[in-house]
Amino acid sequence: MNGVDVFGALNGIDSLVGNAIRPNLNTTLDLSRMSIPEIIAASGGSFATARNLFSPLVAGRDRVGNVGRNTLRADSIVLVDFGIIKNTRINERLRFQIRADAFNVLNHRNYDIPDARINSSNFLNEGGTNGGNRRIVLGARLVF
Repeated sequence: MNGVDVFGALNGIDSLVGNAIRPNLNTTLDLSRMSIPEIIAASGGSFATARNLFSPLVAGRDRVGNVGRNTLRADSIVLVDFGIIKNTRINERLRFQIRADAFNVLNHRNYDIPDARINSSNFLNEGGTNGGNRRIVLGARLVF
């Protein structure tokens, strides 16, 4: 969760680690035990209303917000990879190898980590991320 660095304490470090300042929480819900769709449903059903669960820091009063670290978590990843290799000996010193590798065979949609900056237009929008799709790689090799 990222808020606003009102004192400029992190100037220059944002490019290295991202904005590390956390916003304040406007709810008594335990968001660390909720999935992103549950947080959106609890806030009223849209990304815009989910933003109301958090508030930016107030200049002169807040240094770091009260939202805990790693409060928002991405969903689990489901990947099934498969590979097959066929070696054929042509003669004593020459061998031909053909292989096929398939990544994400089931073509399951794996969402990436959603944007956690409350001022972002993609805040909590895990559907706006791409976790990868099915890939099939074919290859052949002559080993001598």
